[in-house]
Amino acid sequence: MLKNLGRNLFEEKKITKQTFALFTGLFLIMIIGIYSYFVVLQKSFIWEGDGFSQHYLIFKDYLTIIKDYFADPAAGFPFWDWTNGMGADVLSAYGYYVVGDPFVYLGLLFPASMTELAYHVLVLLRVYAIGVAFLFYCRRMQVGSSGALVGTVMYTFTFYVVLNVTRHPFFLMPMLFFPLLCIGIEKILHNESNTFFIAIIFLSACSNFYFFYMLSVLIFIYAVIRYFHLYGKKPIKHLLNYVWKAVYSYLIGLLLSCALFVPIVGGFLQSSREPGKFASGLLVYPVKYYWSLILNLFISERYLWTVFGFSSFALLLLPMLWIKRKKFGFISASLGLFAVMLVLPVFGSIMNGFAGPYNRWTFAIPLFSSLGAAMLYNNRFKLKKNEYTAMGWVLLIYSGAIVVMVQFTEFRTAFITPLIFAGMMWLIVVVANTQQDKRTLTIRSKWLYSASLLVLIMVNLGYNAMDYYYPWGQNSIELSVDYGTIDEEYLSTFDGLEQELPKDDDISRIGVTSKDNHVKNQLIILEKMGLNSYLSVSNGYISNFARQLETSQFQLIQPLRNGFDDRQIANNFLGIRYILTEKKNEAYLPYGYEVVEELSDKSSTFSVAETQNYFPFAYANATYLTYESFEKMNPIEKEQFLSYGVVIDEKEVDPVDLTVFAQPLNVESKEVQISPKNQSNVSVEKDGITVKEENGEVELLLEDPTILRNAEVYVYLEGLDFTPSVSDPLTGTPTSFTARVALGERKKSIRQSDVLSFSSYIKRSKMLFNMGYQDEDSTDDTLTLQFSKAGKYALKDITVFIVPLDEEYSARVAEKRDNQLNIDTFNNKKVNGSITMSEPSILSTTIPYTKGWKATVNGEKVETLIVNEGFIGLPLAAGNSEVTFTYQPPFLVLGAILSLVGIGLVVINQLFLNKH
Repeated sequence: MLKNLGRNLFEEKKITKQTFALFTGLFLIMIIGIYSYFVVLQKSFIWEGDGFSQHYLIFKDYLTIIKDYFADPAAGFPFWDWTNGMGADVLSAYGYYVVGDPFVYLGLLFPASMTELAYHVLVLLRVYAIGVAFLFYCRRMQVGSSGALVGTVMYTFTFYVVLNVTRHPFFLMPMLFFPLLCIGIEKILHNESNTFFIAIIFLSACSNFYFFYMLSVLIFIYAVIRYFHLYGKKPIKHLLNYVWKAVYSYLIGLLLSCALFVPIVGGFLQSSREPGKFASGLLVYPVKYYWSLILNLFISERYLWTVFGFSSFALLLLPMLWIKRKKFGFISASLGLFAVMLVLPVFGSIMNGFAGPYNRWTFAIPLFSSLGAAMLYNNRFKLKKNEYTAMGWVLLIYSGAIVVMVQFTEFRTAFITPLIFAGMMWLIVVVANTQQDKRTLTIRSKWLYSASLLVLIMVNLGYNAMDYYYPWGQNSIELSVDYGTIDEEYLSTFDGLEQELPKDDDISRIGVTSKDNHVKNQLIILEKMGLNSYLSVSNGYISNFARQLETSQFQLIQPLRNGFDDRQIANNFLGIRYILTEKKNEAYLPYGYEVVEELSDKSSTFSVAETQNYFPFAYANATYLTYESFEKMNPIEKEQFLSYGVVIDEKEVDPVDLTVFAQPLNVESKEVQISPKNQSNVSVEKDGITVKEENGEVELLLEDPTILRNAEVYVYLEGLDFTPSVSDPLTGTPTSFTARVALGERKKSIRQSDVLSFSSYIKRSKMLFNMGYQDEDSTDDTLTLQFSKAGKYALKDITVFIVPLDEEYSARVAEKRDNQLNIDTFNNKKVNGSITMSEPSILSTTIPYTKGWKATVNGEKVETLIVNEGFIGLPLAAGNSEVTFTYQPPFLVLGAILSLVGIGLVVINQLFLNKH
């Protein structure tokens, strides 16, 4: 093998099976060198953040769904899952992660007991496939095997790959598809078959719609630049021939994928995601971003998802891109265009689907830098003096820039190490070419220099990976879950108490308190119905509901997280019968939820609390408000109204037989006086509060503090806007802060995220804090408000809402039970039941609204309504009604039809169009 490796290292022969075998050997060396430490520490690739809450959990659950379906195909595929948040479409929720990823289905080859092993094997298999795909691309581009091996190692172990092995494994897929799409374009541009391009478009569109969008833009850029590199200026007819072939090939591939692509994208378009301001309102990035473009080129760090971390060998390529621009051609043009795109937020936003200007598209850059490095390596002994001299100048200038930069940031050895590697590589190139000029370069020397360059590149990339993972660097390995523990961690989310809950026919949900931040998607694995979900694609109607009630815990991808801020009626309305929480958090239980002693294991750190006031899953109501009237209420009034009636759209249903709600609600609003706790740190002005140092605190004084007793208490901030007192010249103006309110032992906080946290940023001009129920013996009457950052907090108003104990509330809940739908069938495909009403009414459910749920009443199809800002409702006539809901993913049939059209076009293409 060493002999073959030696030949491949300095002979520019064609890429053969032997080259692929040699890459396999180099790949194994790199994998063992980088990841053996994970084995030593018994660490997994599962990040304790999204890896724990999303990636592995969804992988595990989806494999279970598929295996259960194969075990009983007659039962049909369960497209709906009641354990995912309040219930979610499987294709929409999981389409972003696993549904179209071909590697996921290889997990079916592993028994359930080896799912964690399967996850790891498939992550590494993706990485290997990335290298193989690039090697095929090199073969297509007629790159000699020696350079191809070097370029493939650089492409496979660039930092984008290393980062996502443990961070977001499905982010690896575009690194696999991009070189394959480029091969497809090459075939079209060389008048060959378009079948390969169609197939890769199909696979990439199925795999992930988000990255498919980026790949579509990138392959368009590649095709245009490559066309002009190959053909120069030709008549427009010549160009249009290739455009036509590429476009219809793309559309055929996309049509083939539509059975998955259309329902998944349809779900995304109705999700809680929102683009916000174009490019987040930025004309330029903060100074630190531009700084990082230089500093992070050859190290394992990133900023705003601009990921580089190339081998230092790419530094030697930089002057060649200009000096030999004709030879490097489209590589120079592509990297030049990408450099422009990286400078302005507008391009980052466009590439991120017109959302925040994250540069996740930078996965494409390694293809060009690695291809250029491969070509340079193949010419390593043919360089002219001015060329390797220019490399030396670039190395010197870049070294000077880094030396200057590290003076203004905390020094890390990793900043200097790439320069050392680049310096050694440059010296080898200089010595080798000097000997070549003198004709003293022997075959043995060529082998030695070639092997030395390869070893340096591999060690360089290995060092970068280790710097990211290992304790002497960034120590990200500590953020990984211990191997072999994750399944038990899911099962111990509540110490197993959820399995002790009574198993009756009642359909209800379990919840948590606002302090149980560890609970995200675990209820899926525990197979329990709840509220919590943490997914990139969540139901947009549920998001609307959460926004209307202004839950403080709201996030775009977690609309109902953390117990709906412990609000009594909201939890009751959503059908929360039991709340499971850590015992230390019992003070945060909503009013009416009492700890059930017989279910609270003394050895457990968790408690079980129960209420009898939870609403039925579906019930009829003849009292209503229109959306227009509902939206005029404050969030506490909106919540309270839900215990009286239903919110409807008069355009959807004629309310002539219903009763409009017209009575006063039991909500008192009180103005407060603001008094600084420390005059030297906080000043109160007419239009807001100025905090001079961190954690400035004020007291909210009521004229009569005793009104807080025997009532629920809320603090409401309106017209909130933060102007920091200082601005970092590198990172710009920090817009993030945390507001905290305390009342006795209860402390609530709401965080305003920074504008640069594009995925999670929402402007919080209002904040609502639920401080819980104060009994009549309570002596806690001091409300305090604290702001974490120094600066000016503009405030239009601060109101304290008092909700006295409502003695008629339980009776209203009991009335809903009397008018509930008596459910006979309840599963992931169908809900069926009967109800008898003496008057026309609206059946209100807590099924999250989606067009996928269809309904019949007494066998006749009935159009569903959007009720209560986010749920499915039905108009019911007086008398007995047999109600049936059935589920099918929206657009699934349309997608299947389009896929059939795609199959037909494939046949036409093969018979008539695919001629070359």
